[in-house]
Amino acid sequence: MDDQTTTNKTSKKRILIIIIGVIALIVFQRELLIPIAKDAATSDLFLVDSKDQGSMISQSSEMTQFAFQHCNAHLKASLDEKTTVTLPEKPLNSWGLGGYEYVVSAEADVMKEAAPPIKHKYVCRISYKNGDDTSGAAEFSNWSLDGLSKVDDENQQ
Repeated sequence: MDDQTTTNKTSKKRILIIIIGVIALIVFQRELLIPIAKDAATSDLFLVDSKDQGSMISQSSEMTQFAFQHCNAHLKASLDEKTTVTLPEKPLNSWGLGGYEYVVSAEADVMKEAAPPIKHKYVCRISYKNGDDTSGAAEFSNWSLDGLSKVDDENQQ
């Protein structure tokens, strides 16, 4: 019986240690980690200081027009030589996300070899690399393509 009593005491100690450990973790998380995370989230740590403010409304500006032109250049470069594209003069929509990042949507006429042209929507996300110095906005090398999505891929076949 002594072995069984010793085993019961040992298992009770283990359970007690586990319970105390869980309580200590909860208190540590609640009293130390969460306040630090809240302070970091509300601080200026993740703030990007830029003159270019984002907008949830579609807008047209000099920078969104440059973004549209460079997206069109990327689109043309991504097509093969059997595909001809007629690009519009203006985008359907363009949004400034802030920090000189833009999303542009447009519709182009795409023609593969002798097939009739098909209206093709596309969306482009593009960034201007030089920040507040917009003097080089017309140069292709000052922009980076973040994504080019062909919305109507099923119409292309």
